[in-house]
Amino acid sequence: MRTTVAALLIASAACSAQAMNIATAIQTTVRVQAEQPDGSISIGSGVVLPGQRVATACHVVAGAKALKASYQYVASPATVLRRDDWRDLCVLSVPGLAAPAAKIARAGDLKPGDRLLGFNGAYGVDVRLLIGALDKTFTMDGAPVMQVSVPFAIGDSGGGLFNVAGELVGILAFVAKTAGEERYAIPIEWLEADIDATRTVPFWKAAPADMPDFLRPAP
Repeated sequence: MRTTVAALLIASAACSAQAMNIATAIQTTVRVQAEQPDGSISIGSGVVLPGQRVATACHVVAGAKALKASYQYVASPATVLRRDDWRDLCVLSVPGLAAPAAKIARAGDLKPGDRLLGFNGAYGVDVRLLIGALDKTFTMDGAPVMQVSVPFAIGDSGGGLFNVAGELVGILAFVAKTAGEERYAIPIEWLEADIDATRTVPFWKAAPADMPDFLRPAP
């Protein structure tokens, strides 16, 4: 009986800790606003990194003449600190951003079937939770691009992808133009990748001959 009670208490504590980690992960989500040269505003999501920085998908901020990151009704000016257009992973500098930073893990530690959580901050103060799992991985540039069942759509791009421990493993990136609308996230490990500034088009938008094999149209 004591063993059973102890096991229940441990399981309850683990669930409580996991819930707290997820609650913290939600707080790392921001809204990214990109003002285009014609005055229009495009909206996406981002996730807070240490050092008042925000990770997002580069296509969210492409062509913008001015950027802002919004957290709990407060919009702060942002600038691009790191741009990796080929891998579609950008980092913004947001001085004064008063938001907690995500705890970072590794996409490479995931396995198919693992539960995943996505967060979308494009709707302002209300953060949407998107629940799914890892379907497949495709190794590219030393890290796994993830095909996921997390049901994100246009406007969710740039949001964080988290494991069930509330740790950041990737960035919600794109929906492939296939019959099944396959959804992909890019690995957070790419934050450390060397940048090839000559490649200015995201790999998933490249010409078929330049795409990775897993995205090339069938002949």
